[in-house]
Amino acid sequence: MILKLLISLGFIYVFVIRYLYCIYIFQLNHYELRKYIKWLCKNRTNKRIIIPSLLSLISIVLLLYDINNPLVYPQGVLMVLSLLFIHFRQEKKKLKLTSRMIRLILVFLAVLVVSTWGCIYLLPTKYSLENTFLAISIIGNFVIYDLFFLAHLFVLPIERYLYDYYVNKARQKILSYNSLKVIGITGSFGKTSTKFIIGEILKKDYSVCVTPASYNTPMGLCITINKQLRNIDEFLICEMGACRIGDIQELCHIVFPDIGIITSIGPQHLETFGNLTNIIKTKFELIESLPKGGLAILNYDNYYIRNYRIKNDVKVLTYGIEHENVDYYALNIKYDQFGSTFEVRFPEGERYLFKTKLLGKHNISNILAAIALGDYLKINVRKIIHTVSTLEPVKHRLELKRFPNYCLIDDSFNANYEGFNNALDILNQFKNKRIIITPGLIELGDEQYTMNYRIGEKIARCTDYVVLVGKKQTKPIYNALLDNQYPSTSIYVTNSFEDGFKHVLNKFKSDFTVLLENDLPDQYNES
Repeated sequence: MILKLLISLGFIYVFVIRYLYCIYIFQLNHYELRKYIKWLCKNRTNKRIIIPSLLSLISIVLLLYDINNPLVYPQGVLMVLSLLFIHFRQEKKKLKLTSRMIRLILVFLAVLVVSTWGCIYLLPTKYSLENTFLAISIIGNFVIYDLFFLAHLFVLPIERYLYDYYVNKARQKILSYNSLKVIGITGSFGKTSTKFIIGEILKKDYSVCVTPASYNTPMGLCITINKQLRNIDEFLICEMGACRIGDIQELCHIVFPDIGIITSIGPQHLETFGNLTNIIKTKFELIESLPKGGLAILNYDNYYIRNYRIKNDVKVLTYGIEHENVDYYALNIKYDQFGSTFEVRFPEGERYLFKTKLLGKHNISNILAAIALGDYLKINVRKIIHTVSTLEPVKHRLELKRFPNYCLIDDSFNANYEGFNNALDILNQFKNKRIIITPGLIELGDEQYTMNYRIGEKIARCTDYVVLVGKKQTKPIYNALLDNQYPSTSIYVTNSFEDGFKHVLNKFKSDFTVLLENDLPDQYNES
């Protein structure tokens, strides 16, 4: 009896750990069931899923055959031991017990209780207490995903109600602040950095509220508005993200922007957008949601932005580095590994010299957008110049860190093609040994192989040593390296950033620069 109870507790322990991993991945997929199911299908052979699933299937077969079968005991032991190799490792992010997650867990527990009573009712009456306990613990592991999906189905109406409540509350708050101006910023890349740069410049003359971190979803904006926006704030600066047509429009219907900035358009999130035309259309939802006479600030270096015909009546300011026929043009640019100096030609022809500690060409582009807005709002140019000189990099976005024996360029939050190329250009400026650790790019749909192959070709020209994270997803980069006669002895393939970084520190003792590029969240791990 005691042995059966211990085995039952083992199965329950496995159930709890598996459920926590289940909701952890669901959270990483932004609580989107469609994304989560797609992840499950893609990772069905992942050992963290397949091993417990197979063991629970075997346990069910044994249970159906004979609950007293002695093979159930070693099966339970194997189930618990499997967790030692599957689940006990450091995750990049922790499961966050948000209000939404707590609601999901509570509903799941309710479903679990009802299901347990159902099992007790259906199980043979001849089963003893310990046999019933064991049977339920085995069945629970077998139907864990069914229970999760059922709980999610029940919690959906609650989430829809709360979503509408918080959106309406945020919308009413925005509308009640008559003097508030809302700035919306979107783009395939560069929007977070541009947001913080604009925030720093506007703070010199105005009271501003800036959405924190990468808050760029409806709930992210609502949290900022409902909790942080004050009636003394003159500007609300909102980052706007999108994965599908209509996402930006949905955000605009919450905050009603007066000023719209598009930093870039490129092949990002192609898996959900389907094609580049949909991405262009979605980004310009911001500009076409502006009121008559609103302000659009556009990056005319970007081909797709430059050639789009805006359908509404707004004032347009343009900026660029590669195209001179713009309102704010950066020229005489000088880069090094410590920052940049550049001149900016303003609309009336005046030129001003700027210095920044931020690395790379695309950061100058982000600064130009902020300069254009600051100038439009009549902020003194000298104040703008001083603010630009004191800007600090956004964490994990081309953040240069110096250590006694090496330099680290932390670009781990970058996940786009243009940014990747820019980071390689910066790495190439360093004179010591140049190393990159990367899993490549994701969510590029049919372009996944081609674009990663191109990245691999550039890596071959800009680095001395390469660490690839994930054998399958970095195959295009690996092939490109070999096709460009990159020595195979200078390529190391691993399943985690942590192992790759340890390998670099052990192999190269000093005088090297390492670029961390696009550290993918845990749902993309191949291990």
